[in-house]
Amino acid sequence: MTYKITDACVGCGLCAKKCPENAIEGKIKVRFEIDPFLCMECGTCFQVCPRGAIVDPQGKASVPKGKKSKERKATIDATFCAGCRNCFMNCPQEAIAVHKKGFLSGVHCQVNKSACVGCGNCMEICITGAITLS
Repeated sequence: MTYKITDACVGCGLCAKKCPENAIEGKIKVRFEIDPFLCMECGTCFQVCPRGAIVDPQGKASVPKGKKSKERKATIDATFCAGCRNCFMNCPQEAIAVHKKGFLSGVHCQVNKSACVGCGNCMEICITGAITLS
């Protein structure tokens, strides 16, 4: 038996990014899957999953990272945000909101820190580099 991803997966993709064997595939906001033939059972996915959606070969579930986690969270610098909404549309946790800057100005995006799991999808897709993980 190998590691498995449960229905608790929200499709953040952090496990796939960290997998040294590229044994995990999926689409953002959709449950990811582990290829049992490629998985070398290193446990990296088990350690990084922010939702506790990984089950190890012995059937033990990973521990979700709660609000008190020391995991990094996304931060958006509103002065550099283009308001393109790429981060908003690609956040698996729906932790990003769009806010109007002012009456005659555009919009900017803002992160809800309590909902952010620190997967970095928003940072990778940001066209202006306005997003950092800290």
